[in-house]
Amino acid sequence: MKVSNLKKLVLILWGTILLLFAVLGATVFASRGSASLFQQGKDNLQISPSLAVSPPTITLTPGPAVIYLPSATARAATLMPVTVTPTFGVLIPGLNYYMTLPSDVDPLTGLKVANPDILNRRPVAVKISAFPRGMVRPVERGLSRADVVYEYFIGDDHLTRFIAVFYSQDAEHAGPVRSGRYFDEYVMRMYSSYLVFGHADKRVEDYLHNSDLGPFLFEENEFFFPPLWDSGSKDAETRLFVNTDGVGEKLGGNDRQDLRATLFGPFLYPMTMPLINRIYTHYSIYSYNYWEYDPSMHIYKRFSDAADATDFTVGEQYAPHIDNLSGQQVTSSNIIELVVPHIFHNEFDRWDELIDISLKGSGDAYIFRDGRMLKAKWIRDLVDQPIRFEDENGQPVPLEQGVTFYEVIDPESSSQQIADTMNFYFSIPPRTVTLTPTPFDFAPTLTPRKSKK
Repeated sequence: MKVSNLKKLVLILWGTILLLFAVLGATVFASRGSASLFQQGKDNLQISPSLAVSPPTITLTPGPAVIYLPSATARAATLMPVTVTPTFGVLIPGLNYYMTLPSDVDPLTGLKVANPDILNRRPVAVKISAFPRGMVRPVERGLSRADVVYEYFIGDDHLTRFIAVFYSQDAEHAGPVRSGRYFDEYVMRMYSSYLVFGHADKRVEDYLHNSDLGPFLFEENEFFFPPLWDSGSKDAETRLFVNTDGVGEKLGGNDRQDLRATLFGPFLYPMTMPLINRIYTHYSIYSYNYWEYDPSMHIYKRFSDAADATDFTVGEQYAPHIDNLSGQQVTSSNIIELVVPHIFHNEFDRWDELIDISLKGSGDAYIFRDGRMLKAKWIRDLVDQPIRFEDENGQPVPLEQGVTFYEVIDPESSSQQIADTMNFYFSIPPRTVTLTPTPFDFAPTLTPRKSKK
């Protein structure tokens, strides 16, 4: 073959290869509809999955089972092709990301909203009580309308409380609204939200009001009625509620916030992950719950403590956790056990336990979605943006579209898998005794745990 003919053949082959790459690239980018192009920013990648056009699919064959926990054994499954929808967050390794979504898609759930105008505002975070059980549960409202909910240990009387973030939906008379805690600062900053609360320990109150978050604190006072609503109850634990729709009208800065969208998409190789249908979180003999996966609806249903246990994890009684706003059981698409250090803030040798759950840097997380479990790492790389997740190889972990519910636990907590059930046993180090005595006139306000049935 002559040299000139060889050169022509090489050029033709290169041209063919380049043409194939061009066609493939055009197909992928076209499939994203209105998706924006990559924009390499500081340390972030701009990516935009389409919600209007179905992207191309690829077929992958599951590899060897991946087992992340010593006690977690992947359930045997038939090895068959798994069809998944590729996302740039999965296919491009080693990159942080932003996601640009259409203006009518909630960045916290990945779902389209009926009225896009509702997203042109600042999110509203509300402190919602769960105790005293016998008083609160019959009137508790709003959890099913939130996009994101965190449940965390508040220390006094070994109880837990919710902070619910409302953005794509509002809740009329959400509550009962209760006191603020140090942890609420992290949620406010991550979601650029208002905080609705009914006062707080003086240490917490001073800290929040003296920070740059002061203008966005919606603490009970006469000017805020309505949207605050007094139920007329004689008990402080069930008196205060809020209409989340009216919070922004009372405070300034109620513009749409630049929120980093959560990465949503399918798990790769889901059958290699442990099959878990129930997730128990045992906080104390008073506060405990479990989530049960409903494969027909692709959601988790919440069951909460119905009575005090006789001992830790012994004699627990459960009942469906009902949102009295909808009359329906509380559900979620994603359940995440978030492992975060719990630090005591007791400058005196006080008998109360004021805790700072320090959501800084990174830590372990256990992600449950689609009836599967993945051990991951949570990362708070930006102070004013929601946390994101990576797997053990540093790859972004996508969540299922819909509500995400976090169970916040301490690193000293333990876990155990029994068949298709995961148990998380909450534990924190003992309170450190200080040399400074408690002031004579100090009177902490604790949350009663008694049922008051």
